[in-house]
Amino acid sequence: MKSETHMNNMILWMILVAMWGSSYAAIKVGIEGLSPVVLVAGRLWIGAAILYLVLKLSGGRLASRKRDWFHYAFSGLLGSAVPFFLISYGEQSVDSALAAIFMGIAPVVTAAIAAAVFPDEKLSGRIVLGLVCGFGGVVMLVGPSALGQVGQNSTAQAAILAAALCYAGTTVYVRRFVKGPALATATGATLVAALATTAPAVTSVVTQSAIAGTSALLAMVYLGVFSTAAANLIYFHLVPRLGATRMAQVNFAVPVAGALIGAVALGEQLTLLSVSALAVICASVFLVTSRRMPGSALSARKFGSVRRT
Repeated sequence: MKSETHMNNMILWMILVAMWGSSYAAIKVGIEGLSPVVLVAGRLWIGAAILYLVLKLSGGRLASRKRDWFHYAFSGLLGSAVPFFLISYGEQSVDSALAAIFMGIAPVVTAAIAAAVFPDEKLSGRIVLGLVCGFGGVVMLVGPSALGQVGQNSTAQAAILAAALCYAGTTVYVRRFVKGPALATATGATLVAALATTAPAVTSVVTQSAIAGTSALLAMVYLGVFSTAAANLIYFHLVPRLGATRMAQVNFAVPVAGALIGAVALGEQLTLLSVSALAVICASVFLVTSRRMPGSALSARKFGSVRRT
């Protein structure tokens, strides 16, 4: 039974990787007709609407306690709204290759913080090796030459690095403090993030007269339905079950999915170095995610008991 549950969780983890990996291609299509802030706000509002509808149809409801709304706000702002804006700002002057390297720092920081906070997530030689391989694989995937840009456009680079730290902090925070139902938490967090992005998006629409094409709008809908609504639900479901360190490996695996989807959907080429990098990243993810975590089952049982109240 435990092995079956673990297998189901890992399948959901891989689905999450595919959803977030596909967002690279969707964003490329979306920003051709929409400003980054409008695309971000649009996907968040679509995601929030879908999650709220599912929540109501399932008989659930958003929490009424201030503490729970604080969790919603922290998770929504630090896990979505703030990093989305930081990345949108940073990538205006930072190559996506260097941005990917900076985002690869998130799993490393997450593992370090989690090791200090959770008894069942101590750093072992296996995990350290996995993190080193994962980060090295990301550098190989985007090209080592991207490191030569470090220090240029320091403000923009700092914004992307800050986004990576936001993701790391959010993952640890969710596992440590957020114990409510996954659907309600995902809904509340996405709703807060959508509200926070509304004013900048409206300002962008007013100041720009360009009309978005059908492909850009469809990309926004895709991002809202899959990369936001479905992905957030899976994310909040898995964090207490897999732990912060395992979940953070998504940041290594997403470039793999993004590269593969880009090759299939957009016709982007995969070089021999890229294929080698994908293999290294897959090996690193295996090293970390295949380890046994005795505390994970306990965390999941605690999480489940809270959900039934």
